[in-house]
Amino acid sequence: MLIKTVIAGFGGQGILSMGLNLAEAAMREGRNVTYLPSYGAEVRGGTANCTVAISDDEIASPVAS
Repeated sequence: MLIKTVIAGFGGQGILSMGLNLAEAAMREGRNVTYLPSYGAEVRGGTANCTVAISDDEIASPVAS
């Protein structure tokens, strides 16, 4: 099983926290996880997104396509 997801929004909406919580929950279940956050220089209002990949097998690349 391989699940790839991108969570996107604006800074201050909890986008990165949501992705991190998803990644940590999957790790607690014993799955392999990659978490790749991306955000602008602004504290609030700038773009923010994160890519989370969850798999039962090894993940060769952190980028979900």
